[in-house]
Amino acid sequence: MRKRVAFAFGPCLLLLGCYPTLPPHLAEGTEVLRPGGVSLNFAGGGAGFAANVSPSAGTTSTTEVAGGLESRVRVGIGAKQEIGASLFVGYGSSYGGAGAPFALGGKLSYKIAPLPWLAFVADAGALSEGSAFVAILGGDLAVIVAPYTFANGSQWYVAARGSFAVPVLSGARAVNESVELPIGLALHTSKRVRLFVEGGPVLGFAQEVTDAAPNFSQGVTSIGAYGVIGVTFILR
Repeated sequence: MRKRVAFAFGPCLLLLGCYPTLPPHLAEGTEVLRPGGVSLNFAGGGAGFAANVSPSAGTTSTTEVAGGLESRVRVGIGAKQEIGASLFVGYGSSYGGAGAPFALGGKLSYKIAPLPWLAFVADAGALSEGSAFVAILGGDLAVIVAPYTFANGSQWYVAARGSFAVPVLSGARAVNESVELPIGLALHTSKRVRLFVEGGPVLGFAQEVTDAAPNFSQGVTSIGAYGVIGVTFILR
């Protein structure tokens, strides 16, 4: 049986045997930029989770921790919508003796807020994981609700987010899915600066099957939590 690694980076959970999802954190409430507005966000944090691995030959378990950073730019396009792009990097623990893995990637994002207390965010992107530089494609969709907004615009927000990832493998097929429940506070410290404190639980599922004989299949179920601190600068 070939070795597996699983890790989390930044404020996100990365799993699927040895393949991660895109970062599932938000670091944003329901606020959207005005048309032509530009914002720059930086976020960093850590995650920990317990993974239960169930290969055909038996069952093992592990505990993982990691940290990472993400930078994001957004542009307001009108009608309470934004588009943007981000870059992220992470580094985490591993199991199976394969060494500590890392990931580097990017994604595109779209946000719409039809109501002041409701927003939707969709992401799609790719990353490279580990020293083998495995390419992974993925995406996610989040629903953000702000149950309370302060007089200065600061918000408590909660969200539900679903993510998936598909690694590009040779001689094998794999996919993983995760559900995240972010809870955060968006502080309007000034007209152009927003601070974010966010965290929440993450539940993940992963499947991998080899195509060559003898066939090998593995499933991973993971549960954990993340925390992140972010800052957004509204440039115009």
